[in-house]
Amino acid sequence: MSPKVLTDGLQFPEGPVWAPDGTLYVTEIEGGCIAAIAANGTKRTFASTGGAPNGAALGPDGYLYVTNNGGREPGYIQRIDAQGKVEKLYEQCEGHPFQGPNDLVMDAHGGFYFTDPGPVSREGIKFGHLYYARRDGSQVKRLQYLFYLPNGIALTPDDSTLIVLESVTGRVWAIPIESPGTLAQADAGARSGAPRAWPVSALLTTVPQPAAPDGMCVDAVGNLLICAHNSGVVSVHAPNGTPLSQIVVEDRRLTNCCFGGDDFRTLYITESGLGRVVTVQWERPGLRLHDR
Repeated sequence: MSPKVLTDGLQFPEGPVWAPDGTLYVTEIEGGCIAAIAANGTKRTFASTGGAPNGAALGPDGYLYVTNNGGREPGYIQRIDAQGKVEKLYEQCEGHPFQGPNDLVMDAHGGFYFTDPGPVSREGIKFGHLYYARRDGSQVKRLQYLFYLPNGIALTPDDSTLIVLESVTGRVWAIPIESPGTLAQADAGARSGAPRAWPVSALLTTVPQPAAPDGMCVDAVGNLLICAHNSGVVSVHAPNGTPLSQIVVEDRRLTNCCFGGDDFRTLYITESGLGRVVTVQWERPGLRLHDR
């Protein structure tokens, strides 16, 4: 599984999304734009988002949804049409601005979950938040707030469980979903206003430090492919969290990954340090997302 370079010259690439027409969309955090990359590696600017676009996901409505961390300003959620026209979908929740939306995942019920890490400063780390929003812009709600720098996010193949990565601690959480936008053992504590930690049973696995779990994707049988930033590896874990293997890339600062290609076995990995996208042929297809 030797990685092959698809394209380079990107400005801190993140959030790869493969579209059915064969185009790979990649956010450029430092470029404030979305790049569209063809199968032969040629690239063009698809949309200018401003800010610092981080995660991205394709909706079944054909729009590209982007978690923009805002750079030095408060972040927001954007929606981009097929022509590259950008609009802001959400900037705040119940009067509270987002801190810096990071990553998102679509569900099958017209919505998406997204992470919003808390800031890191000399005073320490503030708790980050997890949100659920409707694609049509009609509703966004905060689900709970006791994560340390929540980052990558994914759904299990049966859509019953939400997987959330914590970059600071290396913890990988598996949180049961009771109904769209409602998570087990979380909302009661949030409504009462009392801080509430996840039970130990929700801890699926950990990625050893100094690696920092960043983005991830899931294959067809539920294995987690976690980009371990600072380590130069994609850490592969079984559905029960057991470490299985590693995919080694040249750049230690890899950020995210997704599946695509005609047989859906091509793994696209973004390397922020070298500004590249590399590909690896995986042993089985990736999980088909709710994008069509």
